[in-house]
Amino acid sequence: MPGSGHCLRHLEESEQRDALESLAPGADVDFRGVHFTQELWQSLTTAVDARFGTARFDTARFPAGVRCSGLRFTGPAYFEGAFFAGEAHFTGADFADYAGFDAARFAGTAYLREVRFHREVRFVAAWFAADAFFDGVSCASVAEFSQAWFEGVAAFPSARFSGSVRFTEAWFRRQDDTSADFSEAHFAKSAGFSGARFRGRAVFAGAVFESEWRGPVVCADELWMRGAVFRTPLRIGIAARRLDMNRVRCESPAAFQLRYAAVSLRDAVFAEPVTLAYEAMPFMAGPRQLEQEMPREEGSVDVHLLRLSGVNAAHLVLTDVDLSRCEFSGAYNLDQIGLAGRCGYGAPPPGLRRHGNTWFPVRWWSRRRVVVEEQYWRALPGENRTDVDTDGWATGLGHPDPAQSPSADDVAIVYRQLRKALEDTKNEPGAADFYYGEMEMRRHNKDTPRGERALLHAYWLLSGYGLRASRALGALLAAMGATVLLLMLYGLPAAPMTSSMTGQVPAGGGEVVLTPNASGRKVPKEVPDRFSAARLERAGRVVVNSVVFRSSGQDLTQGGMWIEMGSRLSEPVLFGLAVLAARGRVQR
Repeated sequence: MPGSGHCLRHLEESEQRDALESLAPGADVDFRGVHFTQELWQSLTTAVDARFGTARFDTARFPAGVRCSGLRFTGPAYFEGAFFAGEAHFTGADFADYAGFDAARFAGTAYLREVRFHREVRFVAAWFAADAFFDGVSCASVAEFSQAWFEGVAAFPSARFSGSVRFTEAWFRRQDDTSADFSEAHFAKSAGFSGARFRGRAVFAGAVFESEWRGPVVCADELWMRGAVFRTPLRIGIAARRLDMNRVRCESPAAFQLRYAAVSLRDAVFAEPVTLAYEAMPFMAGPRQLEQEMPREEGSVDVHLLRLSGVNAAHLVLTDVDLSRCEFSGAYNLDQIGLAGRCGYGAPPPGLRRHGNTWFPVRWWSRRRVVVEEQYWRALPGENRTDVDTDGWATGLGHPDPAQSPSADDVAIVYRQLRKALEDTKNEPGAADFYYGEMEMRRHNKDTPRGERALLHAYWLLSGYGLRASRALGALLAAMGATVLLLMLYGLPAAPMTSSMTGQVPAGGGEVVLTPNASGRKVPKEVPDRFSAARLERAGRVVVNSVVFRSSGQDLTQGGMWIEMGSRLSEPVLFGLAVLAARGRVQR
């Protein structure tokens, strides 16, 4: 205090009373380093009628439960390095000028609800040992929370930041529940969360970003952005175990570079192109690794998309995103979605599997890319479809109720749209598996006409819908082998066919009657005699020529002619299917 060697607290009682009586409402005060008691603080705020001018409380110490609610600071307020021993109540306080809380320490819950900051406010390197409530706080200028340390909940619901706000390298440490709550917050200018780390859930539900949102942001639990609105172009890196972007609205182009996240986009609205891409490199803040709290198990870095229902996919681009668990049903313009890079899909169960109550009890599933809707459908009870195998297929939330699970027709529509999306980008080989899936659903759909289903069954069995070259070649070789066997048994005569003409010329001339005599039209009587190298060579020549739709010129029995005719009709078709299947894996 002026003219004294003591601070306000250690003055004599009369001197302390005189010092406080000398203060008028709105007075400038300098109480740096003072250790306030509850009574002394109450006397001070009463003396100034809860209004301060320039206020210096640097490194001051405040008792637990200190009441600063409703205080007005008309000049700069300095609380740098101040220590609040317990609860600190600033609810409804008004800071007309600069407010500085750099390196301030709050040992108990900090209540800063409905506080109004008209100029710059700083909490750089501030430490909150318990919860910090900034509900409805209003910041008209820059708000700086860089390197702040929040041990409990950091709650900013309905906060309004009219200027830039920065949480650069802030650390939100609460793990068992929500560690930061920015629901319904409004960011009028840039929101800087570069290097911010959330150990628990971070909530931005309904938040509005009028300007840039800078990252990267690391959240060891769930980053909840449900209903958030982004009104300017956005490019941000996010590492989170779960990313809830349901009902998010992006009114400008946006790019989300993601790691670890399982993402839900249900009912999201994209007015401009939006990209979700896997980021291969870890997020860093200078030389420091930001992802220490993230899971370390192998493969956990991958980004999984979970839901697209209600999304207009025409403006969505997915790059290197795992789609093995993604529910596509209910998305709009799915045929216009952008699929780039290595997008992963599900696969049928490996190995031999039970095939239900059909004539053939086991099955080896063909390896292909499968959407999750087909897995849900195949896991349904068998009475509602023709194919039964619940072993190894994923089940949906509505399982086993068919009314709450996709139908075969629904799955066919998903496959058709995804196939078109890849074909439009000239990725015909990549679209082949989706074509296979579409045909599978048409084959199993009971609404498909019976004749068409029979044709599809044959198409599937002989060539895998024109996509399984090995199956078509196997069918071709089997047909050729069967033809060779039938020709050796019934189609090739015992000897080359010969014919002669006999007759007599009358002595006095006249008509000559010629009688044809053919021999060799019968096969050998003994079955073992029908199998010889010579007959095998002749039968093979007939079959090879039949494959290319040519006549071999071989002598055949009447039955052999019919066998050759059937071979010339069927085997070129099988050969064509094999060629088509091979081409389908290169360009379909």
